[in-house]
Amino acid sequence: MKIVSVHAHVNRELCTGCKTCAMVCPVYAVTVKRENGKPRVDIDIRKCVGCWNCEQRCPEHAINMEPCEPYPLQTDISRWDYKEIEALCRKARFHPQQVVCYCSASRAEELAAAVLAGAKTPDAVVLATGIGAGCGIECNQPIQRFLEAAGWRPERRKDSYQWYGRTTTVWEVSPEVKANHPGFRFLEDRELMDRIVNAPVKP
Repeated sequence: MKIVSVHAHVNRELCTGCKTCAMVCPVYAVTVKRENGKPRVDIDIRKCVGCWNCEQRCPEHAINMEPCEPYPLQTDISRWDYKEIEALCRKARFHPQQVVCYCSASRAEELAAAVLAGAKTPDAVVLATGIGAGCGIECNQPIQRFLEAAGWRPERRKDSYQWYGRTTTVWEVSPEVKANHPGFRFLEDRELMDRIVNAPVKP
């Protein structure tokens, strides 16, 4: 769960229309167009998740984060049979109670519930859980692994730096890589991760 307490606002006097803000927004809340030869940036506050990415990356310092009435981004896992949640987590190679987003401290079980509830794209998962509404880096991989496990393969959008592809996991290291790097403990790593993924859920 993430508590959204700020929204992004644009100072149009400073904005040059470079589109950096739109490219880094994890939920595509930013649109950039030109009116009368001048750039116009609009932020859909209904989508803004207060991640600070646009504010931090704007080269003109044209975006400010302003306080809003706090509200949570979360999915209620109790709506689902926990066996379904657990099955999807294991398929994505996560323990259900494993933290998958350090910024929001969200666990795999919530991400699984959001996907089961119909979140089929990374931005939909962010809006449903808050996962990915922080640094927007570490949690890209878990989100994509869950969508893949559920059978969804969203295409990469050309108008975004987000969701740039999934990295190889310990379960997918090729025999060639293993042979070329005999000093690495690929087998031991996989055995350890298998124990973590398959450990019983604590009450």
